[in-house]
Amino acid sequence: MITVWPIDNPDANQARKDSCDYAVEHYDLNASEAAIRDARLQQANFDGEGPYLVGWSPSNVRGAPDKLVLVIDMSADNNQALIDQKFLFWKKQIVDDPSRWRNGFSVESVRAAIRIFADQYGQAMLDAIKLLGEKKL
Repeated sequence: MITVWPIDNPDANQARKDSCDYAVEHYDLNASEAAIRDARLQQANFDGEGPYLVGWSPSNVRGAPDKLVLVIDMSADNNQALIDQKFLFWKKQIVDDPSRWRNGFSVESVRAAIRIFADQYGQAMLDAIKLLGEKKL
């Protein structure tokens, strides 16, 4: 899973060195707004202040109304520790475990990862994670 922080010049030396200051100063608002627009086509709600982690798998289902999009809303996170925990969840459960997304997101697999996350970090954080776009049978 490739995780992208949208920046205006990803080929810059500072970007390649993962400079946090550079990433913040060169944030690409257009790319992030496009991701939000595409996720909204899949019924995602971005009413909070953010930030949000948004993911599609496979990437070609981005914006497809009948496909899944994973949204982690960090609007209620009022300290760095909470934000760090959600990024750690994203890294361990999404990025580092391709079985959860390689052939598209599996609702069961993502739910299992969310249960692990909830056991570790509590119910309030679990309420912030939404998986949207699931077809109703």
